[in-house]
Amino acid sequence: MNLTQPENSDGTKDGSAKPPPDSGTDTVHSSSPLLWLTVLSLDAPAVAVLWQLLFARSFHVRLSASIPILLALVVWLIYVADRGLDVLKAPAKGAEAARHIFYRRHLWAFLVPFCAVFLLAAWMSLTQLDARTFRDGIIILLAVGVYLLAVHFLSPEREWLPKEMLVGVLFALGTCFPVWERMTQGVTSSFPAPYLLCTALCWMNCAAIEYEEWKRLRHRQFGSPHPWTIWMGQHFILLSFIAAAIALCLIAFGIGRSIWQLLASEMLSALAFAWIQRKDKSLSIDQFRVLVDLALFTPIFFLPF
Repeated sequence: MNLTQPENSDGTKDGSAKPPPDSGTDTVHSSSPLLWLTVLSLDAPAVAVLWQLLFARSFHVRLSASIPILLALVVWLIYVADRGLDVLKAPAKGAEAARHIFYRRHLWAFLVPFCAVFLLAAWMSLTQLDARTFRDGIIILLAVGVYLLAVHFLSPEREWLPKEMLVGVLFALGTCFPVWERMTQGVTSSFPAPYLLCTALCWMNCAAIEYEEWKRLRHRQFGSPHPWTIWMGQHFILLSFIAAAIALCLIAFGIGRSIWQLLASEMLSALAFAWIQRKDKSLSIDQFRVLVDLALFTPIFFLPF
C-alpha cells in the first residue's frame, strides 16, 4: 500500500546539503516494474479494495460492486491530489523519492485522468450509494480534506500527532466503514479487534516508509519526522512481531476463530513487515517502499477461497 506522506522540508534553499547516496534520483524506468504501482498511485487503491473485500467476506456482508469500485476511485484521487500538492513545493535537492520525481515531471499528464475519475466517482456516489453510506463517506472525505489543508497549507510548527497515524486511521476507516454499516447486530462485537489491528498495520506502513526515507533518502535532513514515527522506525521489527502475535492469539484463543482468514492475513502482513525490515540494508529505498506496500496485499491469498 502506498500510504503517501507529504515530503518534509526544513526550508533549506541554498542546496548546500549533499545528496545522500540512496537519493532516489534514478528514473522509474531503471527500477523495479512494481515501482509503477507506487508512482501511478495504484497500490493504495488496490490495498483498500483487497482489505474491504476480505472484511466483507469475513463478516458475511454483501457489498454491491459499486462500493469497492468507488473506494478505489476515491483513494486514487486522494493520493494523486496529495502528491500533486507535494510537488508544488520547492524540491529537496537530491533527496526526492521516485514518486515525487515522477509527479514533478509529469504532473500535467494526470490532469485529464484526474478530472475523468473525479466525474465518474461523483456520478457513482450520487447514483449508486445509499443515503447512510453517502453521508458517512462525505464526513470521512471532509476529514481527509482537513488533513490535506493542515499538511500542505497550514504547516504547523509543532505536530501534536504524527501524520502517519492520521493517514493510517483515515485509510482504515474509509476502507472498513461500509462493512461495519451493513453488519448484523450479532457479529459487531468481533469487529473492533481486526479493525484496530488493520489500522495499526496501515500506520506502521506509513511510519516505516517515512522513517526510512528520512534516514536513507533525506539523510536525516530536510525536517524530522514526528518523534513517534522515529521511535516506530527504530523498533519496527519488534512492533511487527507484536502485531503478528496479537493476530495469532485472537485466532487461537479469542474471538477470531470465525474470522481466522482476516486475522491470518493481518498476521502475514506483520511478519512480512518484520522480514522486509531485516533485509532493509540490502534493499534500495525504492525496493523497500514497494515491498512494504506489497506486504499489505496478503488478502489476495484468502479471497479466492
